[in-house]
Amino acid sequence: MGKAFLSAFFCVFHCVPKVFLLLEVSSANISINGTRGDPLLWSCHYIFSEPFQPEQSLIFWQGYKKMDIVLHIYRKGQQEFHYQSQSFQNRTTVFPDQLPSGNFSLVIEPLMLQDNQIFIEVIFLSENKPTKKLCQTTVYVAAPFQEPKIEMNQKEKTATCSTKGGFPEPVIRWMSGNGGTKVGLSEATMISEEDNGTFSVSSTVIITGLKKVICEIYNPTLNQTLIATEDVPTPKNPVLTAIIIIIISVIFYIVILPGLIIYQYIKQQRRGNKSDREHEFVDPPKDKERQRPGNECDRHQLYEHPLEKGGPVGLNLLP
Repeated sequence: MGKAFLSAFFCVFHCVPKVFLLLEVSSANISINGTRGDPLLWSCHYIFSEPFQPEQSLIFWQGYKKMDIVLHIYRKGQQEFHYQSQSFQNRTTVFPDQLPSGNFSLVIEPLMLQDNQIFIEVIFLSENKPTKKLCQTTVYVAAPFQEPKIEMNQKEKTATCSTKGGFPEPVIRWMSGNGGTKVGLSEATMISEEDNGTFSVSSTVIITGLKKVICEIYNPTLNQTLIATEDVPTPKNPVLTAIIIIIISVIFYIVILPGLIIYQYIKQQRRGNKSDREHEFVDPPKDKERQRPGNECDRHQLYEHPLEKGGPVGLNLLP
């Protein structure tokens, strides 16, 4: 019995994926979206008609993208990793304790860009029971784009919208600022693939006659739209600029320049008057200082006058 089951296992492992994947995809096929770097839970549930017998069961999670892929294997009550495809090693997890209740869900972590558009399904075999093909699903992987930026070129009359780091290729749409009217076809749009598998975008549109431009970057897998808005600079009128320069020049030479001259003249006059007043207050004290010795002599003469007349009476009594 064991040899028969093991033989059946190898037959199923090598033959069943090719047989099933060549069959027409069931209408039950669904899609699931995930983001690069995040875990993806692929949910799959099955209702058993009889109790689950792990020792007599084989479950493998297989995929297809240009070639057969084995994501995970459960055989005879335990997980096996020997036949797992290298690109999914250490990236898949199942729930063994929940298999008896029909939970065949699988977690892929981290999700990678190379997983995009992989068709996956669960193959369930039990001894003496028909093979079950469950939960056919197509995986779509996305990466969000950076916020777009718009750069204006006044000389060329163009606006360029650029962004990068996203996946898959985005849908680009230009809008004008008046009521959401669509601007004509982009002058040039370049989408290039980076080394890490993401895309960079550069789109240019003519802005002649527009007041505002809006660039929309739509990621179809994430169903996400990023928007950048920029006002179109008003072109300068050379005639108006020349008139403004002339007016400013006239105002300067007729009003400002004469005003500056008058101000300087008044300032100098005030300095001269201030200097004259300072001389008036400083000179008189010098005259008084020159007269001070004469006053002292007069006072000396007043004190000596009585001596010339013989001095006081008391002094005449001296020998």
